[in-house]
Amino acid sequence: MQLFSFLKKEFVKNVLTLITGSALSQVVIYASILILTRLFSTELFGIYTLFSSVTLILKPLATLQYEFAIVLPKKDKDAINLVGFSFIILTIYCFLLLVIIFFFNENITTFFNITKLVNLIYLLPLSVFLFGSVSIFDFWNNRTNMFKNISKGLITKSAVMSTSQLATGFSSFNSLGLIPGMLLGQSMQLLFLIKASTKLMQKLTKELSLKRMFFLAKKYKDIPVFNTIINLTNNLSNELPVLLITKYFGLANSGIYGLAVKFTRAPIGIFQQSINQVFFNKASKTYNEKGNLHDLVIKTVKHLLFISSFLFIPLFAISFFLDIIFGENWSDVGLYSRIIIPWLFFAFLSNPISPLILILNKQKTMVVYDTFLLLFRFLALFLGYYFYDNIVISLILFSGVGMLFNILIFIYLLKTSKEKKIAYS
Repeated sequence: MQLFSFLKKEFVKNVLTLITGSALSQVVIYASILILTRLFSTELFGIYTLFSSVTLILKPLATLQYEFAIVLPKKDKDAINLVGFSFIILTIYCFLLLVIIFFFNENITTFFNITKLVNLIYLLPLSVFLFGSVSIFDFWNNRTNMFKNISKGLITKSAVMSTSQLATGFSSFNSLGLIPGMLLGQSMQLLFLIKASTKLMQKLTKELSLKRMFFLAKKYKDIPVFNTIINLTNNLSNELPVLLITKYFGLANSGIYGLAVKFTRAPIGIFQQSINQVFFNKASKTYNEKGNLHDLVIKTVKHLLFISSFLFIPLFAISFFLDIIFGENWSDVGLYSRIIIPWLFFAFLSNPISPLILILNKQKTMVVYDTFLLLFRFLALFLGYYFYDNIVISLILFSGVGMLFNILIFIYLLKTSKEKKIAYS
């Protein structure tokens, strides 16, 4: 009866809705990877990993993170104006990005040592636009409690992406690699979200006004000023291994690392991202209603600890058999996975409650934290290369830094959740 009562709670139901969509999408991706690793070389996986990483690094600037603010206002007419403002910024940014790439293509690829992307780099603005648009719609659906739309969007993306990547792999266009399939998947996810969200949004379009958009942009100015920097440095430090491994140890190792990250983070991310989105919704309402945020955090952390035992122990055990699963060319995937699992465990506990930073307007502290994290992660990877020329040592140092910083932010968030100050005035 207790289990039944637990499953009926709104928070748990919303989490389960997102987890179901994420889990189904990851099952599709996992199943396709078993074949894709036999169709594409480690170098083509490296190019795909590199392209995805650069997209993630560029994305925080694309909307200046204003989509995060969509969940915060009490009134829907303010939220729809933030949606409109986010799309205006995204369109301008992607256009400017295309112009910059057009004129400085060779300089950029040479400087970052990513000459393998010299032709594909023109697709980056499109990828960033699709990624940014999906993020805006996800936050809108989060605000309106339409978690099913987010969930179905993920399934649409993974189904289209995996099918098209497999079709490319079996066809004479194999040399195109995995990027076209990823873009097609993102496009279909966006089209689905537009269709699913239009009905409610249409009723609010009469509320759109540039004057209101700029008023709200000013009200939530701390989000672009600090949160963009936070997410930019955070994404950069998360994707740093791909850039530096490509530079120091080659594309093949980058591809192997990318697959190790996908293997470990995909199942963890299902729960982590789903709980994060629902926690953001719940914590925002709790804060607006002057409820007890600390109690909500404690309950969420207890759920996370319970779930973690069902995730990390099987992942560690399976990592010893990945050469059988992915093929002999991918024998190091298991070793890389075991190295990063301790870091991912502590990230699993701290990441879902990180929306507190936005809700309580703690971005200034996070800028300092993320700057030091980026610096120490760079040093970890660089020192492993400079003194030992060994990718394993580089990754051990990188994982150790990630583990330490996640423990620190976890303690900080627990303490901060007790504050009663007004975050935005």
